[in-house]
This record gives sequence, structure tokens and C-alpha cells, in this order.
Amino acid sequence: MPQAMPGYFFTPKHIVLVGASERADSLGEQILTSLLGSPFDGTITPVNLRHRFVAGIRAYTSPAHIPEGADLVIAVTPPDSYEALFKACRKKQLHHIILIQDWPTLPEEAWRTARQLIKKYHGEELSISVCNPAGFQLPTQGLNAGIQDDYPAGHVAFLSGDDAVSHEVTQMLRRMKQGLSRHISLNFALTPVSAADWLNRFGHNRHTRVAVIHYNTLENPRKLFSAVRYFARHTPVILYCTHAADKTEKAVLNCLARHNNFLPVFTPEHLESTLHAYLAELKPVQQLTALANTPAAWLQPTAEKYAVRLQLPTRKPRLNQGNLGTYATASAYRSAAVEQLQKPDCQALLAVIAADSEHHETAVSRVLKNLARTSDKPLLISSRFSDGLLHFSHPEQALQALSLANTVAQLQQEQQQTAPPAADNLKTPDPQAVRQAIESSSPSKLVQALHLPKCQNQCRHEAVRLTAFVHPHYGWTVSAVYQGKTAAVLPPFSSLDAQFLAQTADIVEFSQEINQFLHSLSALTETADDFGNISLCFGNGQTVSNIHFKNKAAAKLKTAQRPTAAEIFRSFNINSATEFIRQTSESAAELLSHKPAAPPKPVGIQNVRAPYPADSGNWQTTDGKTVFIRPFRPEDAAAKQQFIRKLPPESRQTRFMAAINELPPATLARFSRLDYHAEGAYIAENSDGIAAVSRFSRLTRDECEFGITVAEKMRSSGLSAEMMRRIILLATQQGYKSMSAEILKSNTAMLKLAEKSGFTLTPSAEDKQLYQAKLRLLPDETADRHNFPQKNLHKNHKLS
Repeated sequence: MPQAMPGYFFTPKHIVLVGASERADSLGEQILTSLLGSPFDGTITPVNLRHRFVAGIRAYTSPAHIPEGADLVIAVTPPDSYEALFKACRKKQLHHIILIQDWPTLPEEAWRTARQLIKKYHGEELSISVCNPAGFQLPTQGLNAGIQDDYPAGHVAFLSGDDAVSHEVTQMLRRMKQGLSRHISLNFALTPVSAADWLNRFGHNRHTRVAVIHYNTLENPRKLFSAVRYFARHTPVILYCTHAADKTEKAVLNCLARHNNFLPVFTPEHLESTLHAYLAELKPVQQLTALANTPAAWLQPTAEKYAVRLQLPTRKPRLNQGNLGTYATASAYRSAAVEQLQKPDCQALLAVIAADSEHHETAVSRVLKNLARTSDKPLLISSRFSDGLLHFSHPEQALQALSLANTVAQLQQEQQQTAPPAADNLKTPDPQAVRQAIESSSPSKLVQALHLPKCQNQCRHEAVRLTAFVHPHYGWTVSAVYQGKTAAVLPPFSSLDAQFLAQTADIVEFSQEINQFLHSLSALTETADDFGNISLCFGNGQTVSNIHFKNKAAAKLKTAQRPTAAEIFRSFNINSATEFIRQTSESAAELLSHKPAAPPKPVGIQNVRAPYPADSGNWQTTDGKTVFIRPFRPEDAAAKQQFIRKLPPESRQTRFMAAINELPPATLARFSRLDYHAEGAYIAENSDGIAAVSRFSRLTRDECEFGITVAEKMRSSGLSAEMMRRIILLATQQGYKSMSAEILKSNTAMLKLAEKSGFTLTPSAEDKQLYQAKLRLLPDETADRHNFPQKNLHKNHKLS
């Protein structure tokens, strides 16, 4: 649900604790003790049915009886009290509620009661989150609302779904002498405010350098990964997966990581090493030098496992393959370390201190720790008595941290990549032929309709197999199995995915076949439900297809009905309508244009990545010329760059507010690799190439900003208004409440277009040369629901 209610959650000044108690070992007593024991300087008001004072603080029998308002209500009472609580909070206009219970100890009936009442009351007036006893903490503000000990303040934001995981991660941070900026432990099974919603609430925080998100497999994955993608634009994200993920799911998550710029980790050791890499800001290291006071040659295969070149220096008689000898003194160890760090080919140094006498081990650790402070090269220390960001309990963890630093750097490079233009010789399948082949369960007809190689039951000396199938959680997936490894790509596919599969599986010579396979699958995933799977096998210089159908009943396309967007809007439940549109991307055209309801669409598979909008087609300009308008795709990056280069300098200046000749690579990559769940772009083409581009991207969960660029020849053709109309409609479908932009006062054409499209123009308070343009897309939640007729929305959008 969009967070539009008053009172920003992370700056609470007044907290109400419902169920506050002095009774020993009660949850109300533990939470109250944590609140009162932390240096929180806000107001805490207890609610208790029996006592006028709790812990010496004036208490009330209900939140509705508290004289002043509050920013947050924390309730530790049982579920059978929730209905009265929610009614009282609604009456008092206390919008934010966090329910904390020791849920595993409650019977199933209590869970059912909680689920029913939360579903009934969460929405327009109440935002309800459900937490485990670990609750939530804002250590940087001295606030602890949970049963665990105060967390030290630090630079990690942590969203967990389990108290044990919360404890595990905080222990890791303590070993590194690090702390948290914010933490919440949600009950994933009950909370209506999901991990994605809370990630949106986290926002950009100056205290946070990295966020750890405990993966919630129960929530909508498209919504979650879209939220991760946006958050990762300003803060690195680690996705901590504690469930049993198989090879295929790990490959899928790594694919999502490439698209959404996060790092998935699957074990506690993996997580701890990743935190070391991020918090220590380790730079990429290709070669590592190692010293030890014990034989160290055994580290070589471990380094190879992590793709790190390990150098073990030898200098007779005292240094042999990195081994200084068991009795090397602290000063001798330091001398050898200084010598290695001064060598030009030394990028980083790993010092392994063997477990011998505690005094000797501690002395060496202390000396090297002080040396690390003065070194301009990373000095990693492995010892039982080392602590800090570059100190590790065993050398393998240090190697893993370096490997992860290299992975992070590679991930950042991948964000700069743009897709090569689509191949000219790709054949597009006929949807009707594909449908008929599936319904007849004919492998030969299907490969023919998809323009794939002939079918064969098996491929001789198969080396690589690409298989398209429906994953139960992520939707359509293409997995690549090669050399005992698995990789994956997800629709909507691009030429960048084909390039990745060819290079990763080392089948570059089959690039044409891979491109055609993904191109054909793009049509297939838009047409078919889960009919089975289709494979492309490579081996011994040949390529063959293999198809496995499920039973005929499963092969048929599903036609289950669902309510239309208009029906939900007409129920006057604005939040439900917004969320429905955001998750289904159903067109709101019926509502906006007064047209009768269209027949129900088939309910297909929701892929984890949002598809392209299905509104491509020819459009006529006011002077009778025809352009083709379609959603922007990754393969359009090079054409867009050429389009920008051809613009007159003054057009580039007004559009980008800078004197540029072309888009920087990072900007071009970001503009061309879109998430159509939360942003969008359209491209208009004619015989000259690109005629116009319009786009919008997220500012907050409720507001997006737009940009439009039109070729000089297409000015005054009506194309700008059409490109604006499309992004307004798509942004509305995605659930944004408003659209805005900063426009130069000298850009009179854009100012006129904005006004004509219904935007309100106001002078910028920050820059006298700018106007702030803003358009309301959806009504405010606080508005009277009965004052939301179709004509008002239609008027605001100027779509007629």
C-alpha cells in the first residue's frame, strides 16, 4: 500500500504502547523495558486496561482516550483484542500500527483471528505491520522496540523475517565492530505491509551504507524485486536467502541480481563475508599475497575456488611459500608484511596467524592491526583474536570476501552494459499458429511455429541445454545447464540475455540460434500458459529442439475471470484499485474513456519481471504522417544515443539541462534497461529512425517524473501530446499518484505541452530558471471516496 498517511515512520516523536505492563516476563513488560531503557527522547504513552500508571507513566485504557495524537502505535496484546484496537486507532486517526507477538506460541485459532481482522482493517486509514518479538530498532535514534538487547548504532539496515536470523546477523556485526542504522523483524506470513513496502519506507538514509534483506518468498516477487531495484540505486542491497534454494533458483536470483543490482547470498558464512566486503569498501583485487606463521600452500586451491590469484613469496632461509615459521616474532612478521606491501605487484596482503600461544597470537594480531591503519593497500588478518572489518576468523573467509568484492565490481560493470541492436534476420512467430500447436500437443508443429530446429529426443554428446519452463515462483524461465553449472535468463528477453548465455555457456558460435530461441520464446510467453517445457540442445556441432507437453487439460489456456480495474475503482476502495493496477498492469482505458467493459482476459502466468505494455501500433500525426509507437526496449539503446546526437544543441540543453553531445554510458544503460513494473518509456519511429522518446521513472512510491524528446521535424505534429498521453496512462496503471518534472522557463514548447496535458506549473523554489510541473494521477486517500467519478479523472488527465 502506498505510504501517504501523516507521520513519517522513522522519526517518531510519540509512541503508544498498547499492552504495556509491569508483570515480570510478560511481552508488554519486556517491550516497555526496552523502550524506557534506550536513549529515545520522544514520548512513550502506555495503554493498560487495569492500571492508571505503568512504570510511573500515566496510562490510558484505550488509544482513543489519549489526549494528543501519536506517530506510532505498538500493540503487544493478543489477537482477540485487535478489533477494538483497530476501531480505537481509526477513531483517533492513529494511522501506523505495529503488532508484536510471540507468534509461534499462539494457537492456530489466534492466527486465523489475526489474519481476518488485519485483512478487514488494513487499508485506507490504518497501515498495519506484524512483527516478531525482536520488533524494530532505530539505533541511530536510540530507539529499541523489541525484546533483544540494544543494538549498536552503525551503517547496516536490516529487514528480517525471523528473530533467530536477526540475532545471527547482529552477532556477525558485533564481531566486525559494526552496528545497525535500522532493523525490523517482520512476521512474513501475517504482515500486510510486506518486505517491499518496508524497503520503500527505508528510503535514502545517510546512516545506511548497505541493506540486508531477508528474502520473503511469500510475497509478490515482482513487487519485491522492483523495490530492491529502486533502493539499490542509492544503497547496496544484500538479499539473504535462508530457504533451500536449488541450482535453478540460485541461477534465477543471480539473473535478477544482474537486472536489479543486488547481491544474493545463501549461507551465513557467505553473508558475513559479503558484509566484510561492503563495509570495508574492498576494491577489486586480482592477485593476493599471503604470509603465515604456518604452512600456507594449502590456501592455493581455496584461492582458485574463489577465482583469486594467490602469491606465496619465498625468500630463503626464513620465508618458504609464504610461511615465516612457527616462531616468527611479532616484529619479524611485521617486517615481512612491510616488505611485501611495498612491492609494486602486491595488490593486497593476507596475514594468517596460526593458533599457538594466546600471548603470541594476540601480540602479532595487534602489531599487524596497527600496521593496517597506515597501509594504503588492504591488509587482511586471519586470527582468533582479530576483530574489525578486515579481520577474519579463518583465511577462507578472507578469500571469500575478496572474491565477493570482485563480484560486486563486476555487478556494477554489468549495470553499465547496453544491449546490442536486435538481429535483422529474426523470425517472429505467428501467435495463432503457436496456440494451435500447443492445443494439439504437436512438438513438430510447435517448433515449426517457433522457427526452431527440428525435434529430436536427444542430442549426441550434448554439452549445453537451454530449457524454457514455468517456475512455480518466478514464472517463465530459461535455464542453461553446462559443465555441471546452471545459469538463467528471464523474460522479457533481450539481446543482452542472448549474449550472456552464449558467453557463459561458451557457445558463442551458436549466437544466432540463441537469439532466435529467445525471440521466439518472447512470443510464446505472451501467448501460452504452462503447457510443459521446450529445450534447445547443443552438442557435436548440432542444435536440436526437444519438447515435453503436459496433459492436454493443462496445455489449454486458462480463462478464469477476474474483476476489471473499473469494477474495483467503482467499489470506491482507492487503495485496492491502486494495488490491483500496480500488480496486474491492467489497462485503465475502460475507466478513463467510458467504454463498456471488455470481455475478461485470460489469466496467464505472472512472470517475476514485468512485461512490455501491449499497446504498440501506428499513429497518425496532425499533418497525416504515420509513425509507429511502441514500448522502449533494451535493444533501442544505440538508436537512442544516435537520436540524441542528432538533436540541435539547444534541444539537448533544454531536455537534459546540461551541455552534452550524448548520454553518458551509465545514463544510457539506466534509461534503456527499464522495469515496467515501476517505470516506462515509449519510442516513436518513422523512416528516418527515432522520431520521439517519452519516459517516466520513479521519484517516490507515489510520484514519478517524466521526460520527452521529439525530433525537430516532428515538432507541432501532435506527437508530443500523444507520447505524453501514453506515459500518463501507463504511470496511472502502475499506481502512481502524481507525475512531475522540472522544466526550464526557456523551454516554452514543453511548458505549453505540460499545461495542455493538465499539469500545474509553479516557479521552482530552488532555481529561478525552472518551473515545477505536477499532475495528479490518482485522488488523495484523504478525499471523499464518493467524490471520485470517472469524469474527474478523465478531466485531470486531458485524455479526450
